[in-house]
Amino acid sequence: MILNKIGNIIIVWLFYLGSLSSFGQYITYNNPIIAGFNPDPSVCRVGDDYYLVTSTFEYFPGVPVYHSKDLVNWKMIGHALHRPEQLDLDSVASTAGIYAPTLRYHQGMFYMITTLVTDSKDNKPKGNFIVTATNPEGPWSMPHWINDAPGIDPSLFFDDDGKVYYCGNYTPVKEELLHKSHRNIWVQEIDLKTFQLKGERGILDSKPYFVARTIGSPYAFEAPHLYKKEGLYYLVLAHGGTGMSHAVSIWKSNSPLGPWEENPKNPILTHRGDLILGINATGHADIFQTKEGDWWSVFLAVRSKDENKNVMGRETFLAPLDWSGIWPIYNSEGKIGATAMTHKAPKMFKGEQRNFDFVDNFDDKKLKFDWTMIRTPREVWWAVKSGKLELKLRPDQIENFQQPSFLGIRVPEMKIDAITSLNFTPKKENECAGLAFERGHDEEWTLVKELYKGKMVVSAYYDGKTLLGRQELTTNKTIELKIHLDHFKISFYVKESKSSWILIAKTDASKLGFPPAGRFTGSMVGLYTSSRGKLSKSSATYDHFELKAFANK
Repeated sequence: MILNKIGNIIIVWLFYLGSLSSFGQYITYNNPIIAGFNPDPSVCRVGDDYYLVTSTFEYFPGVPVYHSKDLVNWKMIGHALHRPEQLDLDSVASTAGIYAPTLRYHQGMFYMITTLVTDSKDNKPKGNFIVTATNPEGPWSMPHWINDAPGIDPSLFFDDDGKVYYCGNYTPVKEELLHKSHRNIWVQEIDLKTFQLKGERGILDSKPYFVARTIGSPYAFEAPHLYKKEGLYYLVLAHGGTGMSHAVSIWKSNSPLGPWEENPKNPILTHRGDLILGINATGHADIFQTKEGDWWSVFLAVRSKDENKNVMGRETFLAPLDWSGIWPIYNSEGKIGATAMTHKAPKMFKGEQRNFDFVDNFDDKKLKFDWTMIRTPREVWWAVKSGKLELKLRPDQIENFQQPSFLGIRVPEMKIDAITSLNFTPKKENECAGLAFERGHDEEWTLVKELYKGKMVVSAYYDGKTLLGRQELTTNKTIELKIHLDHFKISFYVKESKSSWILIAKTDASKLGFPPAGRFTGSMVGLYTSSRGKLSKSSATYDHFELKAFANK
């Protein structure tokens, strides 16, 4: 027992030691490879370069595009949905919006296919569509909407005979529905000149798995990807929902339309019932091969030993595959069918893994790609100039279904500091500017400078209305603000010139846990201004923002 405890301590220590760790004679890397809210990863290779996209739901720009040379260090280089005319997110509910993109490359063209989910009663475009680009950094095309393509999580497969196939999921008709989350997978040829489907539709029916319970939690068949290896077609999909029962399974066929033969060892990836490693909800996998011929997989997972205790949301993980036989095997050198916080690194990785701190001194002429907004902006309310960021005060508020003046950064750890320098003079009591921390429409905290009874103060609020604490300022000069997150405690600080940090309030934030807060999304922290329902001509200026992440502390 003592030796086991010592062994566990050593493993944890090695994981959090830094970006370079080594077991024996080989280099390792640490999961997640992309921290913070980055679910539903999809990857493609072009020569020595790898590109990856993730879901964004109600956030704008939509679908970040990441680039890597070594599969471990990823840099955001743009977004596939980067213009307001491409993506209408006006008034969409939290966790609606953009679902599960797939990224593919073929003959000089990048294809990103995804689903836009909005209220069924509104008149917005919705459903499945494709955008294209010759450069993954953009610009990307306007959406090409696909008719008669039910369900979510679309994917594309380019066969070696020139044909292209679409695969997705759908809900059976009411008479055949066995469960509210009963879904089947479908595959059909698509014409990428017209972006429309053609020919017969192949089906993988999940009904037998409901009856036999052979793969456990067979509901919610989703996230299908089609591959071809040595003349056989493989269909990989996720099932079991997005929580603790999430899993990945695989089928094979002689045809892209089926019929499909199940892998008898399904699921091939899951962490059901295993909370020891602090990894759960593994699923939504995409498989690819390196230039060197090795097989790897990206997928989503949640870092937590308790399904209700996570701030970051679903993140992007990487694991090696052994596909020397008929069926691919996850983590063949470790616990088969699972992932780990530390794996043997890809051959291209040289041993230095980045951390997830973020600093912006606003020295560029435009916003860095890391910043994100809530819903589609219909006016430009931000400006970067002369080493400063200026945000207009607008009526929209972060706790409502609006498009507030908020620029957020994904929260990458359970313990962080978010710090900014603010120059702002409120003219009326409805005007405020400072920092905000939010997770979807469910949980919001703000730390803002404002007027209260004629005096300059800094106030901390929950949900825009509940006052948590207030500090009167001695001058109207530039101040610093800090939000400190320590697991499920949030603290709010202010610092005036040449003074120390003053604690304004500390509060419990257990509701940030996953689920229900945010459901499919993760936490964001960043810069926020508002005129609280009234028109204003005022602006606030920031000359620095820093997010410090503290791993396992």
